[in-house]
Amino acid sequence: MDHPVDSLGDICPIPIIKIEKKLKEAKVTDRIVLESDHSCSTSSVVNHFKTKYGYPTEVIRVDEGVWHIIITKTS
Repeated sequence: MDHPVDSLGDICPIPIIKIEKKLKEAKVTDRIVLESDHSCSTSSVVNHFKTKYGYPTEVIRVDEGVWHIIITKTS
């Protein structure tokens, strides 16, 4: 199941905080899909969740200046 997180207009660390909160509701194999227009989030969010949890991540540019950052909960 995908859990969308709207982070348009947010700067770090707000996207990470929103994802951490959503992860508590998510089940293993669920995906958190963050929508962000803050380019720094593409690296800070990915690094945080890979380092802290080892979760697989993917960044997709969906529009000019807008990305979907997908984190899959594996444990």
